[in-house]
Amino acid sequence: MVKLQEMSQNEHGLYTEIATEKELLKLTTNTKLCVVHFYHKEFRRCQIMDKHVSEIARRHFKTKFVKINVDNAPFLVEKLHIQILPCVIAFVDGISVDRIIGFEELGNTDTFTTAILEIRLSQSGVITKKEAPKKEERKTILGFAGGNADDDDDDWD
Repeated sequence: MVKLQEMSQNEHGLYTEIATEKELLKLTTNTKLCVVHFYHKEFRRCQIMDKHVSEIARRHFKTKFVKINVDNAPFLVEKLHIQILPCVIAFVDGISVDRIIGFEELGNTDTFTTAILEIRLSQSGVITKKEAPKKEERKTILGFAGGNADDDDDDWD
């Protein structure tokens, strides 16, 4: 409970904007799990990514989600070789472990779903995707799971 209160005070579960590179460096090096969206305010695709990242942030409380305007981070943009926007970088213990550049890995469409982005981020280990509970296998009245095409029942010939 104490850990949850501490994370809440540090704005976990929110998607916040970082104003300076110095703040971002401090945050990524002092936070275990962090997702950073590098964006430009006039790019429509960055606005689309914003919407999805914001939704994911509310569901993944253990990960810190932030965004920074590339105009405010020229050193990091050059250092991290960011050339295409939007660019989402996953950090674990201050180390960049993964990046999503543009929408290519998200179906290469502006209409990708939040779930696709969530699955993609879970592959990097920066969030944990909760799997849906498995459905119980249904049985027929006779107690068998279903017809098997390989089952040649020659008893009725």
